[in-house]
Amino acid sequence: MPNALVTVLFFLWGFSYGLLDTLNKHFQSVLNLTTTQTTMMQVAYFGAYFIWATPAGFIAKKFGYKRTIIFGLSLYVIGAICFYPAAMSYKFGSFVGCLFVIACGLATLETCANTYLTINGPSAQRSFRINFAQSFNGLASAIAPVVASYAFFGGNDSQTSNLDSVKWTYVGVGCCVFVIACLFCFARIPEVDEEAILAAEAAEQGTMARRASFWSPHLWLGFLAQFLYTGAQVGVASMFLYYSSRVGQMPDHFGSILLSVSQGCFTIGRFVGAFLLRYVKGEHLMAVYAACAILATILVIALHVPNATYCLLVVMFFESIMFPTIFALATKDLGRHHKRGSALVIMGVGGGMLIPPMQGLVIDHSTVNNAFIITLGCFAYVFFYSTFGHKMIRYVDEDLQAAHPEKAAIPGSSSELDKDMAQEKIESKESV
Repeated sequence: MPNALVTVLFFLWGFSYGLLDTLNKHFQSVLNLTTTQTTMMQVAYFGAYFIWATPAGFIAKKFGYKRTIIFGLSLYVIGAICFYPAAMSYKFGSFVGCLFVIACGLATLETCANTYLTINGPSAQRSFRINFAQSFNGLASAIAPVVASYAFFGGNDSQTSNLDSVKWTYVGVGCCVFVIACLFCFARIPEVDEEAILAAEAAEQGTMARRASFWSPHLWLGFLAQFLYTGAQVGVASMFLYYSSRVGQMPDHFGSILLSVSQGCFTIGRFVGAFLLRYVKGEHLMAVYAACAILATILVIALHVPNATYCLLVVMFFESIMFPTIFALATKDLGRHHKRGSALVIMGVGGGMLIPPMQGLVIDHSTVNNAFIITLGCFAYVFFYSTFGHKMIRYVDEDLQAAHPEKAAIPGSSSELDKDMAQEKIESKESV
């Protein structure tokens, strides 16, 4: 039940992210901004992840998952409600500030939710759990552009002269998030002890319990993989309407609908990936997905015909499992460093603040096709991490320090047996 409730959070930031890409084109039309200027929203949104993820990790460690989740939801509500005065001011900087506050709330939620789902269950299924939960993120990202198409463009390209639809859309989102925050106030979200769970799993498998160092290469290479992947994902989505209008010669309304279809492909890719992960290791599946994304991106760069736009749908499908799989691989065996390590990997979401502006500069001085050369390099690194980088784990020779052995029961196994084995393992280490 706790995992199911936490999964609801994935829908929230998926919806918020889905609106962001359509906001780019809407603000460019209403406020007469350049492509590079509109990408400042990505800088604020994803820069907040880079700045706030580490403080969020410390807050989670100090106050626990439940309180930190409620705090993150509160930040989300504040940022969404502030869209109302921002829309009244017609100042682009006001919107950037609101998105920064929302993103701080989302960074807090992601740090907690991804960490909780990864650690709270059998380690062999961690990639499956987080990919399945992230599928709802993709579902929300697919719905959001459809909502935005009619809310921001009025169903056609003639109703783009004001920001009234923006303020009411975000006020409505803020009210919904407030209701969810109230539900979490009364929900039971039990804490988990990462060290105790690590010991319990090792005892169950008859192996030695070992903790990876916080400075393990697999974690830091994973941070870089997440940074580049997120930048590529955000870059593909934020440049989608520019590609569909300039290469695909499509109107913005149709391009927004096609963006929603591409997010649907992204969602399908995650559900398919979640199913395959029950039979295939996460690193193997991600290598295949990354290779296919690389091939599709090459076509996006090389082709200059309208139908090339549909290659972006293929890219979106194959990039789908990368974020959650990178997270699961990078945080493997961290034990008591799990919250800190998770915060570091979530910091990698900050890649979304770097890649889109770089692509925007390329578009302003060259062609939209050439902008995807940057995306190609990002997917190439993800392929490297899935094949070699994730294996570079450095373990430390230290005893596990389970603060609460009673929290070590692994869902899906014999709870009492898990607790006893964890306790015996810890006691035997203490007696040495």
